[in-house]
Amino acid sequence: MFLPRLKPLKGVAMTACGLLAVALSSCDSSFVFEDLRPCIPDYRVRLSYTHNMAYEEQVSKIEAAEAYAFDSDGNLAAVSTADRQTLIDNDWTLPLDIERFKDYDVIVWGGLIAESPFNLDGKRAVTTKEDLTCRLQTITDEDANDVSSTKFPGLFHGLTSVNYTVEDGPEERTVPMIKNTNDIVVLIQKDNGQAVEPDYYDVEITDANGIMNHQNSVSGTDILYRHHTYTAGDFQIPDGYGGKEEITAPSGKWEFSVARLMENSEARIQIRLDESNIVLVDEKLIDLLEKVRPASMPLQEFLDRQDTYYLTYQLRVEEDWIHLSVYVNDWLIIKNDIEWD
Repeated sequence: MFLPRLKPLKGVAMTACGLLAVALSSCDSSFVFEDLRPCIPDYRVRLSYTHNMAYEEQVSKIEAAEAYAFDSDGNLAAVSTADRQTLIDNDWTLPLDIERFKDYDVIVWGGLIAESPFNLDGKRAVTTKEDLTCRLQTITDEDANDVSSTKFPGLFHGLTSVNYTVEDGPEERTVPMIKNTNDIVVLIQKDNGQAVEPDYYDVEITDANGIMNHQNSVSGTDILYRHHTYTAGDFQIPDGYGGKEEITAPSGKWEFSVARLMENSEARIQIRLDESNIVLVDEKLIDLLEKVRPASMPLQEFLDRQDTYYLTYQLRVEEDWIHLSVYVNDWLIIKNDIEWD
């Protein structure tokens, strides 16, 4: 006679259990259980570096990273930093302690390690996006030039907007990174086979690119780039078609590190005879580099993707003429004669 009452009681019990299960699995703050783990979403940004000439993932080139999240009012909301080992351990992601359903701008600088000559304006006391302006540290020479002559570790910049939606569990957004440093290798060869005297030539690069803001725009006054490494030896001769001949020639090799190159830059390369100060080369660097740009690729994209440039100058001095051939990445660009004064 009691069986009819058991069915609704059973239904009530099952409904209660269902509500309890929902409560236990929910992140709703109306449910409070002091003995349970708090519900914390795992929001992350994933670093990616495919903006290179190989179009391959090369994120392992980033030695360290600092991610800064700003809310829609421009206020700093979260900071996340990681050295190389931490990046490896976390599969090249950084956590962000930010709120759900809100819009944030995330700015990432990569490669600001102890050996880097680049510093943020705000250092570790960042409060605004302007504090994330990155500057190249230089020295001042006897002629009041701002000089850089060090080898740069890779400097990277990334910028993206995020809005996370999951209530519990991991959620990622990718930050595409751009490499802001380049290597330029200048080789001088004498096509008559004579040795290149290391103190006979003065090779310099100038560019006003020592300041990069949070949007990665470049500004600044002229920086005089001098080589960080000089090597004398026999190097292969370019064949003019993007390759190198089997033969080698005595050469001098000057290696430079420069900050981000821009398509509207007035950067120049200059080569002088050191003793007489005669100028052999004085030309716009970007004009040279553009000549080996793939036709379908915008110039700025090429400058950002290309990591290293090789400039080979072959010289032959005869009486009152200098015969000059210029190769960029082993492609013959210029061949002319310069009158010797």
